[in-house]
Amino acid sequence: MAQKPLSNALFAMLNLCVIPGGEYIIGGHRYHIATFSLAETAVSVQQYAEFIHDDGYNKESLWTMMGWRWRLAQKQYMPAFWDDPRFNHPLQPVVGISWYEAVAYANWLKHETRQAWRLPTELEWEIAATQQVLNPQQINSVEKCLGRPWSVLGNGQKTTQGVLDLCGNVWEWTSSRWGRNWQTLEYPYPYQPDDGREDLSGSHARVIRGGSWFDPITCATPSHRGRYLPGSRASNISFRLAV
Repeated sequence: MAQKPLSNALFAMLNLCVIPGGEYIIGGHRYHIATFSLAETAVSVQQYAEFIHDDGYNKESLWTMMGWRWRLAQKQYMPAFWDDPRFNHPLQPVVGISWYEAVAYANWLKHETRQAWRLPTELEWEIAATQQVLNPQQINSVEKCLGRPWSVLGNGQKTTQGVLDLCGNVWEWTSSRWGRNWQTLEYPYPYQPDDGREDLSGSHARVIRGGSWFDPITCATPSHRGRYLPGSRASNISFRLAV
């Protein structure tokens, strides 16, 4: 790999965008949320390389119980597509990432920086994504015919708070459960934060948001809900972090 891992000093420069707390209407339902922060960009290949460099795949304490079982059974030590030149430019969003790996990375970064990094809930993700006016010309969907993600630094859109490329480019994992499997929706809207959907244990399918370079632009909206099994990986799925 040609990637040079980021230093801890550069990690300290990871930009956070503050999403104001208050009342929001999402999907016809009214929600009151506390202020939270969302990373300006998806996690890049270069940023993820630091996790690998620090032996994150061998630190059981960073992983959920099912995530650690998955890691051992699959014998994984890096994302899928890590050596594929279409997907491993240092400034591209890291892809080929399972939900288990995304959670382990968040736990690792929390330990390294002493900040409470985590995956956003799908409600937080959607609230952040609604803070923009979508322009199809600035969305990396299959219609662009690019055939890969573009840089996390963005050729696309910013929300009012400065979050880049929430819609299009790559799907993003959230912390929220979809159901026990891919086919069965057990956690529909309206969003209920206390119904178990934010339990990080188990092997439930998890919600992904945002659409991607591989999918039609109809998926690249704030409200479109996708899902994937937590141990699955794809070249169009990445993640960004919240605090």
